[in-house]
Amino acid sequence: MEITQSYRRSSQASITGDGLVFDVATECHRPPVHLSAELRHSTDYARCMLALFDVVTGDLRPPPRDHSDYQAWVRERYLEALPAVMQSRQMNLDETMRQRAVTADRVKQLRRKVAELRANQSKEFWAAQAAYFKWLYKHDRDAWWVLDPVISVHPDSVIFEVFSQDESSYGRVSVPMENLAIHDDVRFGTTNIDFSVELADELRRVRSYRAASLRVGAGGVEIGTSSGSQLEKKIDLPPSWVRGFLQVQSALAFTSHHVRLSSEFVAEIVALLRSRREHTGPRSLRFTLTPGTRPSVVVEPFDIKLVEPFFEFAGGEAHEIRVWGRRRLFALETLLHHCEAVDVAFLGAGLPSCWSIALQGHRFDLVLSGWTRNDWAKAAGFSSLASTRHAASGDIDQARLVLERELRVTAETLAQHSGMSREIAQAALQHLCAVGQAMYDPHVAAYRWRLLFDKRFDLADDVSSRHQEQARRIVAENRISWIEPPRTDDSGNVHCRASVTARVNQDVALVLDADGRVAKATCTSSWHRREGLRKGPSPYIIAACLYLATWSASTDGP
Repeated sequence: MEITQSYRRSSQASITGDGLVFDVATECHRPPVHLSAELRHSTDYARCMLALFDVVTGDLRPPPRDHSDYQAWVRERYLEALPAVMQSRQMNLDETMRQRAVTADRVKQLRRKVAELRANQSKEFWAAQAAYFKWLYKHDRDAWWVLDPVISVHPDSVIFEVFSQDESSYGRVSVPMENLAIHDDVRFGTTNIDFSVELADELRRVRSYRAASLRVGAGGVEIGTSSGSQLEKKIDLPPSWVRGFLQVQSALAFTSHHVRLSSEFVAEIVALLRSRREHTGPRSLRFTLTPGTRPSVVVEPFDIKLVEPFFEFAGGEAHEIRVWGRRRLFALETLLHHCEAVDVAFLGAGLPSCWSIALQGHRFDLVLSGWTRNDWAKAAGFSSLASTRHAASGDIDQARLVLERELRVTAETLAQHSGMSREIAQAALQHLCAVGQAMYDPHVAAYRWRLLFDKRFDLADDVSSRHQEQARRIVAENRISWIEPPRTDDSGNVHCRASVTARVNQDVALVLDADGRVAKATCTSSWHRREGLRKGPSPYIIAACLYLATWSASTDGP
């Protein structure tokens, strides 16, 4: 999927008589978003934004192996087998290498010229930079591609969102309006912003004794009178990136195990990972959560046990949860010295986790997939479990209008204003998340209006996973029936069991919360016994969710 992002200039930071001003360039094709305010607790804001920059540029996928020595050996054997005339041609290699050295010297001269243009901030420099981006997109797309952050300006907060290049980490910075001294009228909405390396360098210059201001879409960004030539980026987004970004919203809405950890405890874990490098498995953090006691973690494979020094686990049941891809926690490293606690939400062993830090009201959220190689797209299936009811197109359109007008709603509020049931309202809001038009904010337990892309893009018809396709065939062929029809217990949870006819018949058990989201799912398949939900639900669990949605719509059941 190709998108185009255009900026009339790059984001800039400048020192004025009022302090350090961050003038953030917004995307030209989006509806205009405007904010001009002075930042309170600006150093904490800068720390959160730098952590966000670490996420958006992060790629912890193992690098490809270096086969250069082997290729050199193969080349020597190949040359030995060549006729003499071909070996003589190989002698021209020296001349080619000489020309390469001349070209490298020319590159150095050009870089000095670019530095001079950058120092003068001339129009020629910005035009040259735009041409460079086009060349890099054509010749080395992997080095060029970093999707610019998404910024949403809401009445209660300003939210920055990013997704890592390895598609396994999602970062979010929330700036409450209480930490902004607004200068003029605010125009709410969502757009992309240009977040360059230069802007990150300026964030490192923020100091407590110098005021800092944030401008989004201000002045020259809209009228472009003195902003130079337009910088245009055409990005061919992998479908997995898009699906992964959207799956995060479904995962955040899930019921999870909440625990508060002290910053000292998390810093000790990070320091231990920094000081040691594992060479064998397992490579996990094994948390033990027992009600009324302090959480502990075993860092594998070193078998070093650390105990939380201050906070106790307040949950009602004991759990042992393992977290993989732990080096992604390095994004929290610079924030731990400035906070008291880290709030963590675990979905389960090998499942996503959310790590949240608050600094004087500014909040940084890091949401990790089950492990680094298990990107969000491969763990897809959270959207299948987020709601077991299907909303009609009219309900979805109504939810879209209400959310666009109010900017933030809960399923209960939408149900009250629209007349639809809470389950249908939940399904409609989850659908908006799945097509990139809404986001879920767990800190206020509400959905926010957020257009990830221009309205031209319809992501609802994206290619489904193999398990989802198999589940649809099971339902379409009527190979599923109830063992125990849905029933509601005293707490409002819905319990049901279904039988799926397959090569080996499978039994599926579901427990749904009051919002129609799957709180617990099990089945007798070998896939589920081996993987659980770490790689997404089995096709039989997805089929049971689809069957329940169809059954509920036809019988007006739970």
